[in-house]
Amino acid sequence: MNIHFSNSEHEHYLSMAAEYDNRLNAILPRNELFFSSCLSFIPEDQITLLELGSGTGYATYKIHEVNPRAVITCIDHSAEMIACARQKSDLESVQILKQDIRDPWPDEQYNVIMTTLCLHHITREDRLFLLHRVYNALIPGGLFICGDIIRPDSEVAEKIYREHWIKYMIQSGLSMEEINKITTSRRVNFPEMETIGGLYKKLKEIGFSPILIPYSYEISAIFIGYR
Repeated sequence: MNIHFSNSEHEHYLSMAAEYDNRLNAILPRNELFFSSCLSFIPEDQITLLELGSGTGYATYKIHEVNPRAVITCIDHSAEMIACARQKSDLESVQILKQDIRDPWPDEQYNVIMTTLCLHHITREDRLFLLHRVYNALIPGGLFICGDIIRPDSEVAEKIYREHWIKYMIQSGLSMEEINKITTSRRVNFPEMETIGGLYKKLKEIGFSPILIPYSYEISAIFIGYR
């Protein structure tokens, strides 16, 4: 379904998208460590890399810094997010495709496929389909870098982590109105989120080997799967 914005609505949404980069550090605990852990696995050679759900180009920019020779293709469904990415001068050579990540990708194989803070927004069924597609789109020896929001194994742990998270966002300067919207979004998405063990099992059954988990902290984790 296409959503049509009036000029004022479009400007408001574009402004919100532009604020995403600034707000991310206030929303995601250990934001810098999360992204640096993802980036540490990107090869230094000239590679082809597909980024799924690239948004404002926050991670894309960091990928380019780590490996400026990488040939990067990005996919995101939001015109406003893509407009923000296009304002980053170092991303001029990056191909950005406006489409849903569940739609067909370019018919290529990649050295690296990477996604951050994206897959928890889709259903488990769609996610499983997508993970199979990732595996098939990688060259032999290629790797999948997946940093995402996860859920713990128990409601007790979820309650503790949620309290930690809310405290962190308060200390980061977010208003209670913003925090309530963010935590409500997590509650809505919670049934479809993966546990660490659940996502590891899916990746293993698809054929990724080895599978590394170099980082996990309360509500987020990073998975590295090799084809």
